[in-house]
Amino acid sequence: MLGKQTLAKWLAYQGHEVELESFLKLIKRQADILVDGQMVIEFQCSTVPIEQLIERNYDYSELPLNTIWLLGQRVSESKLGYSISKFQLGFVRKTSLLGYYLLFFSPEKKQFECIHHLIHAGGKHFYGQKLVLGLHLSVRDMELKMSKARAYSSSRERNVRCDRARLCYYYAKFKQHSKFMNHLYQSGFALQNLPDQVGVQLDKQFLVHTPPVEWQFGLWLDFFDRLEPGDIFGFESISERFSKSVRVMKTIVLDSDEHLELLRDYLLYLEESDILVEFAEGRFRMKQKMKWHGNPRILS
Repeated sequence: MLGKQTLAKWLAYQGHEVELESFLKLIKRQADILVDGQMVIEFQCSTVPIEQLIERNYDYSELPLNTIWLLGQRVSESKLGYSISKFQLGFVRKTSLLGYYLLFFSPEKKQFECIHHLIHAGGKHFYGQKLVLGLHLSVRDMELKMSKARAYSSSRERNVRCDRARLCYYYAKFKQHSKFMNHLYQSGFALQNLPDQVGVQLDKQFLVHTPPVEWQFGLWLDFFDRLEPGDIFGFESISERFSKSVRVMKTIVLDSDEHLELLRDYLLYLEESDILVEFAEGRFRMKQKMKWHGNPRILS
């Protein structure tokens, strides 16, 4: 309630028409804050099933009303980055200027916090840049400051051998009897023999819940390994296979096909690794097969 009241006063001071706990008869919803009869601000502090918020957002869009979702939860921060829960990731938005970002509001501090240009480092861990916006700024001033936000520059270098060792240890200790490990074994493969291009952590991995080694192994087994150097394929054919192999993260406002951005990142990585080349928009040619380490199959 403090958050709603603080936001309402801030907006009213700037000349906006504000209504707290406005009941919208047509959709039978009660909006946290209705602004100028055109925008809804929802201030969410408690963790609830994200499906409930997606349904609420859809109802607002039917009127139509533009909706801004603000988180009232704290995000753990350290020198290494941020720890963001699955629920909080449901609030991720995207613009060309900010990349993927989260918007928080602290009524106690009387400020917004925007963590922008999010980069997934694995698990709950993210890199990003934080922009603090105090309520002494107007909406227009905040928009101007956000438009000048800069992307996070990272000079991280990938140690493929070290990454593979960690991967093998994790699956052997915690997921030895998982469905994926059983599938891997039944197919006659071992984690340590997988190509360097299988099990790659990408910046947009958070868009799906399926671990990278699992969906990348599936793509290799059912798609890439069936192609020979010089073979051509389209984005539509591989995206269909990719969508069937991953569990998509549910978000309130991102497009339903946003997870395909992760696939595009992977194809770009494979192009940089000289595995394939995009010779026309959405058209790819294989240059070489992915190489295994040692004996590819553990079973004859």
